[in-house]
Amino acid sequence: MTIPPEAPLPPTPEPPPPVSEKRTRPSGEQLRNLSGLRRTTHASPEGRHIAGVAGGIARHFDVDPLLVRVMLVVAVFFGGAGGIVYVAAWVLVPEDGAEDGMIPVGPPARNLLLWIAGGIAAISLLGDAFGDTSIPWFWLAVLGVVALWYANRGKWGRKRGGPPPTPAASPATTSMDVPAAQTHSLPAPWPPGSYDPSTPLVRTGRRRPPLLFGRAIAVAALVVGILGLVDVADWAPIPTSAYPAALLAVFGGFLVLGAFWGRAGGLMFLGLMALVALPLTMIDPSDFDTGSSVEAHPRTVAALESSYVVDAGEIVLDMSAIDPKTLEGRDLDITSTLGEITVIVPDDATVSVEATMGALGEAKVFDETRSDVGGFVLTRTHVAGEEGSEPGLAKDADLRLTATAELGAINVYEESDPRAVRFVDTPERSIR
Repeated sequence: MTIPPEAPLPPTPEPPPPVSEKRTRPSGEQLRNLSGLRRTTHASPEGRHIAGVAGGIARHFDVDPLLVRVMLVVAVFFGGAGGIVYVAAWVLVPEDGAEDGMIPVGPPARNLLLWIAGGIAAISLLGDAFGDTSIPWFWLAVLGVVALWYANRGKWGRKRGGPPPTPAASPATTSMDVPAAQTHSLPAPWPPGSYDPSTPLVRTGRRRPPLLFGRAIAVAALVVGILGLVDVADWAPIPTSAYPAALLAVFGGFLVLGAFWGRAGGLMFLGLMALVALPLTMIDPSDFDTGSSVEAHPRTVAALESSYVVDAGEIVLDMSAIDPKTLEGRDLDITSTLGEITVIVPDDATVSVEATMGALGEAKVFDETRSDVGGFVLTRTHVAGEEGSEPGLAKDADLRLTATAELGAINVYEESDPRAVRFVDTPERSIR
């Protein structure tokens, strides 16, 4: 018996070369939808150092996490913009695998609040870049609180309690077994789809939210942001009353629109708040004669006092007409507990300024601006014949100025500074 040879085994196919996974770039709509942000954890490829905010932002925008971390740290030193973005994302954005952050809000509200925080950070960054940080924080905070309340109104309402749950229908119950007095308090025993004219209609489901409230808040935030940007960039003078006036115009327009389309619930209350705030911000403290405001325009050194002190009020000292050669190292002390100090110095004089803010306020000394909470000291020296100033105090200065305030503002301008025009005593003003 002949045994046939064994058939050779088929060759083992070689595995195909690994195909590099093609990464899909996020679309523009996905990038704009900040509600899809998720903070990373320690197990995420992007890593986590503090709260996972930088890693989550890097993953959402498909950039290097190291770049995001560096940008956030650098932005902290420019108006605190990096801190604003980080804190807002920390409290609003959930971690991987979670639905809510530290403050539970829905995806649309989270997207709106994150964009508002980004806008505030941008305004703060631009304001610091232009050398002025007078940002309308109060009105921005009011809009943030209102937006937060609007986003959580449903959850807070459920925590306070709601209507009792509807009792479940019993299939064994018929209209013949129930007394006539109770037929309207029990559900209909008929199968789904049938109609019982004797059963009152019960409104079920979540109440439809106002259509125009969120849009009005978004427009109001945009208008206030634009006014703040124009103010901090010194493109045009924006009075304090412009902010409530703009809010009143926005809310009034949406109330009129709500009468014809949609519902603008809640805007009446916000409009009343803006209406009350409008006359309060239009009050000029200088209109009240407190007896402590000082305005002086000395033309000679002999007419210049060695110190000016007020408890609450405004001090305006215009020294533009004084001959710089006659100053001869003069010391000048100006003190205010609550108010604004404005000093105009000659262009051809070397002036050293030490501005001390005790608690809260802003100091504008020549080309340098600083504002802070808790007090600070700003020292600058303007050299005769030169533009701007340099840090520190010159020992051979023609005038040594010390300005101190607890709450308020300190302004020291050169005679040629455009900001000093309305304080300088010109001949035309003297004739009037």
